[in-house]
Formats: sequence, structure tokens, C-alpha cells
Amino acid sequence: MAVPEPPDAERRWIDWLLLDGDRLHVAVGGSMIPLVTFALLELAGVVPLQRSGGLSYLFGGFVSGNLTLVTVVVSINQLLLSQELQTPGELRSQIEHVIEYRNEVEDAAGRIAPVEPLAFLRLLVENTRQEAQCLGGLTFDGTPQAAREEIEELVDNVTEHMDHVDDLLKRSGTGTFDVLSVTLATNYARQINRIRQLRSAHGEELPEPVMDSLDRLVDRFQDVDVARQYFKSIYLQDELSSLSRVLLYAGGLAEVVAGAVLLSFTASNGSPLPRPVLLVVLLVAVAVCFLPVALLASFVLRIATVTKRTVATLPFTTPGRRSEIDRAPSGWPGASRESR
Repeated sequence: MAVPEPPDAERRWIDWLLLDGDRLHVAVGGSMIPLVTFALLELAGVVPLQRSGGLSYLFGGFVSGNLTLVTVVVSINQLLLSQELQTPGELRSQIEHVIEYRNEVEDAAGRIAPVEPLAFLRLLVENTRQEAQCLGGLTFDGTPQAAREEIEELVDNVTEHMDHVDDLLKRSGTGTFDVLSVTLATNYARQINRIRQLRSAHGEELPEPVMDSLDRLVDRFQDVDVARQYFKSIYLQDELSSLSRVLLYAGGLAEVVAGAVLLSFTASNGSPLPRPVLLVVLLVAVAVCFLPVALLASFVLRIATVTKRTVATLPFTTPGRRSEIDRAPSGWPGASRESR
């Protein structure tokens, strides 16, 4: 059963929250939620913030709770170190495999591949588009009418999709996540399976050059998926290292603020601040103490979203996952029968 797409405005907000938004901005917005909640409860008289007894429990919990972030930071750094600590033989093998992959891409492109992720992915997109157009040019001689119509529709959709991806790459940033985010909606498992079905149905009728071009088109799809998975691994290591750093900074700030608020409750004459000013200070302190949790949530949301959308590698996909090419206006041969 097909799941309806959310409206464009709603989808943009969801994408901003899960992926596109700066993680610090998302975290600050998240820390504003308890601030607004406590302010409304204070105005309603449900939670009188001027009473120090309940606030002592609250900020005491912040002190002990934020200390556990040290454990989180240590665990993240241990994970990063486990990925980085390799023997010279393992490093050499990894480098050799990356060079072999790059050489295959260069052979298909007929030129030297760039080393930046953005330019490299644009080269892969161009390789795929050229191979699709080459396939379209080979179907005029000796290709049966039914097979030619399917191949022409395939070529049109692949070309349209690659033009769309290239346009997104032109407007994206040069960072690893900026490049990776463009490929999150690309999964060509169904397209490769469709090509295999086409070959199975018309294999004996198709000329050998057409069969070879179909094979090369599958290879180009696989090249894009390999790059996507490789860029994902780079992004995850970079994102986790950033998370451990900002958690340490925010956790330290939250500890200082929570400790200062607790110590202020020990004053025998109470706070010298007027009540409205005191309420504002307490609400801001609550937001600051919630900031580490909000930061953790904002980073985990994006990491989990990226992992979910790229969990499957070719030739497989997961139920409910569709590439943007499946949503092309003209459709993919047989795509209308696919359910999300």
C-alpha cells in the first residue's frame, strides 16, 4: 500500500529538522522548548519558580545528569579510535581498494578524476548520463520495437534524473555532508533489477552492443552507490568527532550554570535580584542545562536519518525506500506498480 507524501512545506520542515538544519541551531531551538514550557507553567501558577526547594532538586539533577555526558564523549571517542587504529597492512589494503575504484571511474570517464567529493560525484553523474545516452543511440539498429520503447523510456528517465542530481550538486556546498545529502534519495536497486528483467525478457533479441551498454549502465549505477557509501563513512566519523567536542563544551557550560544556581540558593537573604529578573535568569539557566541533551538529540537525529536512508547497498533496497528516479513525472518502466 502506498504511503502518501507529506505536503512540500511540511516536508521542507522535516528535512530541515532531520538533515539540512545546522545542528547547533536545531539544538538551541530544542532547548527553547523547556524554557517556554516552564515559563507557561509559571504564568499559570502550576510551577512557582521562586521556591528554592524544587529548583534545588532540578538543578541538582542537571549537575549529576550532565556529568554522565563524559561517559558519552568517551564512548564516542573509543568508537572513532577503533575505526582509525589499523595496521600498516590494513591501511595499505584500504588505500589500494580506493585507488582501484578511482581507476575504474577514470577508465569510464576517459579522464583523471578529481579528488574533491563534489567534483568526483559530478563526474560519476556525468558518466552515468553519457552511458544512458550511448545506450539510447545503440537501439536504432536491430532492436525490436517493444525492447526499444522500454530502453528509450529508461534512457529518458535516467537522463532526466542525472540532470536533476547534477543541478542539485551545482547548488550544494562542497562539504562531505552537502555532497552526501544529494545522494540520500538515490538508490538504484530497482533500476538495476529492471535492467536485468529487460535483459531476461529480450536478451536473445538485443544486439550485443546494446547488451554491453546495459551492463555498463549497471556498473555506473554501482559506482554512484560505492561513492555514496564511502562518503557516508567519512561523514559519520566527522559528525561523531564534532558531536563529542560540542557535547564537552556544552556539558561544561551547563555544569557551571547549574552549580552557580545551586550555590545562589545558599544565600541567607535570598536572591538580590527582583522577581521578574530572577525568573528570566532561572528560565535561561534551565535552557542552558537542557542544551547538552538537545545537542545530543539533534546530532543523533541526523546520524540516524542518514544511516536509515543509506542502510541498503546494491543490489538490495529496503521496503519503503524509493529513489528519486522512481518519482520522475514520466515514471520508470513498471515503476507505477511499485509500492512504497
